[in-house]
Amino acid sequence: MTPKQHQLTELLQPSVVSLGLTLWAIEIVGRANRSTLRLVIDHTERLVTVEDCEAVSRQVSRILDVNDPLPERYTLEVSSPGIERALHRLEHFEPFVGYQAKVKLKVPFEGKKNYSGVIVGVENQAVLLQQGGIEYEFPAEQIERGQLVVTDVEQVGGRRDGK
Repeated sequence: MTPKQHQLTELLQPSVVSLGLTLWAIEIVGRANRSTLRLVIDHTERLVTVEDCEAVSRQVSRILDVNDPLPERYTLEVSSPGIERALHRLEHFEPFVGYQAKVKLKVPFEGKKNYSGVIVGVENQAVLLQQGGIEYEFPAEQIERGQLVVTDVEQVGGRRDGK
Protein backbone atom coordinates (compact mmCIF):
# COMPACT_ATOMS: atom_id res chain seq x y z
CA MET A 1 0.00 0.00 0.00
CA THR A 2 1.40 3.36 -1.01
CA PRO A 3 1.54 6.22 1.53
CA LYS A 4 -1.33 7.96 -0.36
CA GLN A 5 -3.48 4.80 -0.24
CA HIS A 6 -2.73 4.48 3.48
CA GLN A 7 -3.71 8.12 4.06
CA LEU A 8 -6.96 7.67 2.13
CA THR A 9 -7.74 4.44 3.99
CA GLU A 10 -7.32 6.18 7.34
CA LEU A 11 -9.54 9.03 6.15
CA LEU A 12 -12.34 7.04 4.49
CA GLN A 13 -12.54 3.67 6.25
CA PRO A 14 -14.57 4.90 9.26
CA SER A 15 -17.30 6.20 6.94
CA VAL A 16 -17.46 2.99 4.93
CA VAL A 17 -17.62 0.91 8.14
CA SER A 18 -20.39 3.16 9.50
CA LEU A 19 -22.50 2.02 6.53
CA GLY A 20 -21.98 -1.64 7.50
CA LEU A 21 -19.44 -2.28 4.75
CA THR A 22 -15.76 -3.09 4.46
CA LEU A 23 -13.23 -1.01 2.55
CA TRP A 24 -11.59 -3.81 0.51
CA ALA A 25 -9.12 -1.66 -1.43
CA ILE A 26 -8.27 1.81 -2.67
CA GLU A 27 -6.76 2.22 -6.12
CA ILE A 28 -5.54 5.39 -7.77
CA VAL A 29 -5.20 4.96 -11.52
CA GLY A 30 -4.80 7.25 -14.48
CA ARG A 31 -2.86 10.19 -15.78
CA ALA A 32 -1.21 13.02 -13.89
CA ASN A 33 -3.85 15.60 -14.85
CA ARG A 34 -6.90 13.35 -14.42
CA SER A 35 -7.02 10.16 -12.37
CA THR A 36 -9.61 7.77 -11.00
CA LEU A 37 -9.92 7.16 -7.28
CA ARG A 38 -11.48 3.71 -7.05
CA LEU A 39 -12.90 2.48 -3.74
CA VAL A 40 -13.62 -1.23 -3.64
CA ILE A 41 -16.17 -2.12 -0.96
CA ASP A 42 -17.44 -5.44 0.35
CA HIS A 43 -19.97 -6.88 2.76
CA THR A 44 -19.23 -9.94 4.87
CA GLU A 45 -22.70 -11.48 4.68
CA ARG A 46 -24.20 -10.51 1.33
CA LEU A 47 -23.43 -9.17 -2.11
CA VAL A 48 -22.68 -5.47 -2.51
CA THR A 49 -25.58 -3.60 -4.13
CA VAL A 50 -25.73 -0.54 -6.34
CA GLU A 51 -27.37 1.23 -3.40
CA ASP A 52 -24.32 0.41 -1.23
CA CYS A 53 -22.03 1.95 -3.86
CA GLU A 54 -24.24 5.04 -4.11
CA ALA A 55 -24.32 5.50 -0.33
CA VAL A 56 -20.55 5.20 -0.03
CA SER A 57 -20.04 7.56 -2.97
CA ARG A 58 -22.28 10.24 -1.41
CA GLN A 59 -20.70 9.97 2.04
CA VAL A 60 -17.10 9.74 0.86
CA SER A 61 -17.52 12.61 -1.63
CA ARG A 62 -18.30 14.96 1.24
CA ILE A 63 -15.18 13.87 3.14
CA LEU A 64 -12.99 14.23 0.06
CA ASP A 65 -14.40 17.70 -0.68
CA VAL A 66 -13.57 18.89 2.83
CA ASN A 67 -10.14 17.26 3.17
CA ASP A 68 -9.01 17.52 -0.47
CA PRO A 69 -6.38 14.74 -0.19
CA LEU A 70 -5.63 14.57 -3.94
CA PRO A 71 -4.12 17.66 -5.56
CA GLU A 72 -5.06 16.66 -9.11
CA ARG A 73 -8.52 16.34 -10.61
CA TYR A 74 -10.02 12.88 -10.22
CA THR A 75 -13.15 10.85 -10.72
CA LEU A 76 -14.50 8.87 -7.77
CA GLU A 77 -15.57 5.32 -8.57
CA VAL A 78 -17.08 2.90 -6.03
CA SER A 79 -17.49 -0.79 -6.83
CA SER A 80 -17.60 -4.29 -5.39
CA PRO A 81 -14.52 -6.52 -5.57
CA GLY A 82 -16.34 -8.92 -7.90
CA ILE A 83 -16.34 -12.67 -7.99
CA GLU A 84 -12.72 -13.00 -9.16
CA ARG A 85 -11.57 -10.38 -6.71
CA ALA A 86 -8.09 -9.01 -6.35
CA LEU A 87 -6.37 -10.04 -3.14
CA HIS A 88 -4.26 -7.14 -1.87
CA ARG A 89 -3.36 -8.05 1.72
CA LEU A 90 -2.89 -11.23 3.77
CA GLU A 91 -6.28 -10.78 5.38
CA HIS A 92 -7.82 -10.93 1.90
CA PHE A 93 -6.39 -14.42 1.34
CA GLU A 94 -7.55 -15.89 4.70
CA PRO A 95 -11.29 -16.30 3.96
CA PHE A 96 -10.46 -18.07 0.71
CA VAL A 97 -8.38 -20.99 1.97
CA GLY A 98 -9.32 -23.92 -0.25
CA TYR A 99 -10.01 -21.71 -3.27
CA GLN A 100 -8.04 -21.38 -6.52
CA ALA A 101 -5.94 -18.23 -6.87
CA LYS A 102 -3.25 -16.63 -9.00
CA VAL A 103 -0.30 -14.87 -7.40
CA LYS A 104 2.10 -12.50 -9.15
CA LEU A 105 5.41 -11.97 -7.37
CA LYS A 106 7.48 -8.79 -7.35
CA VAL A 107 10.64 -10.76 -8.17
CA PRO A 108 10.93 -14.19 -9.80
CA PHE A 109 11.07 -17.32 -7.65
CA GLU A 110 12.53 -20.38 -9.35
CA GLY A 111 12.53 -18.38 -12.59
CA LYS A 112 8.80 -17.47 -12.47
CA LYS A 113 6.76 -14.53 -11.23
CA ASN A 114 3.30 -16.04 -11.81
CA TYR A 115 1.90 -18.97 -9.84
CA SER A 116 -1.57 -20.44 -9.59
CA GLY A 117 -2.96 -23.07 -7.28
CA VAL A 118 -5.06 -23.62 -4.19
CA ILE A 119 -4.66 -21.34 -1.18
CA VAL A 120 -3.87 -23.80 1.63
CA GLY A 121 -3.19 -21.29 4.37
CA VAL A 122 -1.95 -17.94 5.59
CA GLU A 123 0.68 -18.08 8.31
CA ASN A 124 3.95 -16.43 9.34
CA GLN A 125 3.10 -13.36 7.21
CA ALA A 126 2.99 -15.57 4.10
CA VAL A 127 0.50 -17.16 1.72
CA LEU A 128 0.73 -20.94 1.27
CA LEU A 129 -0.20 -21.96 -2.25
CA GLN A 130 -0.34 -25.55 -3.48
CA GLN A 131 0.33 -26.18 -7.14
CA GLY A 132 0.49 -29.70 -8.54
CA GLY A 133 1.35 -31.36 -5.25
CA ILE A 134 4.02 -28.76 -4.36
CA GLU A 135 3.35 -26.27 -1.57
CA TYR A 136 4.89 -22.83 -1.97
CA GLU A 137 5.24 -20.23 0.77
CA PHE A 138 5.18 -16.67 -0.55
CA PRO A 139 5.96 -13.93 2.01
CA ALA A 140 3.50 -11.04 1.83
CA GLU A 141 6.19 -8.49 0.95
CA GLN A 142 7.09 -10.54 -2.16
CA ILE A 143 3.52 -10.65 -3.52
CA GLU A 144 2.69 -7.94 -6.03
CA ARG A 145 -0.94 -9.04 -6.29
CA GLY A 146 -3.24 -12.01 -6.00
CA GLN A 147 -6.56 -12.85 -7.58
CA LEU A 148 -9.20 -15.48 -7.01
CA VAL A 149 -9.82 -17.86 -9.88
CA VAL A 150 -13.41 -19.02 -9.80
CA THR A 151 -13.94 -22.56 -11.03
CA ASP A 152 -17.40 -22.93 -9.47
CA VAL A 153 -19.62 -19.84 -9.19
CA GLU A 154 -21.81 -21.45 -6.51
CA GLN A 155 -18.74 -22.08 -4.32
CA VAL A 156 -18.22 -18.34 -3.81
CA GLY A 157 -21.88 -17.49 -3.25
CA GLY A 158 -23.02 -16.79 -6.79
CA ARG A 159 -25.76 -18.51 -8.74
CA ARG A 160 -25.37 -20.14 -12.10
CA ASP A 161 -28.32 -18.18 -13.50
CA GLY A 162 -26.54 -14.89 -12.70
CA LYS A 163 -29.18 -13.62 -10.27
